[in-house]
Amino acid sequence: MDRDLLRESWLEFILFCPGLTVFVRVRRCRSHIMCPDDCAAECKQDVLHLHRVPLTGVTARELWLLSPWGTWQFFRILDDRLIEIRADGTPVLQGVVPGVPPSRPVSSSESGK
Repeated sequence: MDRDLLRESWLEFILFCPGLTVFVRVRRCRSHIMCPDDCAAECKQDVLHLHRVPLTGVTARELWLLSPWGTWQFFRILDDRLIEIRADGTPVLQGVVPGVPPSRPVSSSESGK
């Protein structure tokens, strides 16, 4: 990696995991972020800086946010969108209610029509 790119990127640290290198920016925020779109709007400059890190099959870009209440939120920055992730890196499914199976469209044969 270009050392000047790293110097100007505002990265707090880089995690070297087996098969994946994660470039991380940490930031305090004023409130709990409700969705990835809110994160993109609230942290626009941080997202733009992280976009300078090349995204490959073995790299990831993440923004870690700390709320005033001491809770953490983690967002992975892809080329075309942000996704919220858990501390272990698994995606948080947006709009899913715990304990309720996701709805699926009912076909015309099932509805009796």
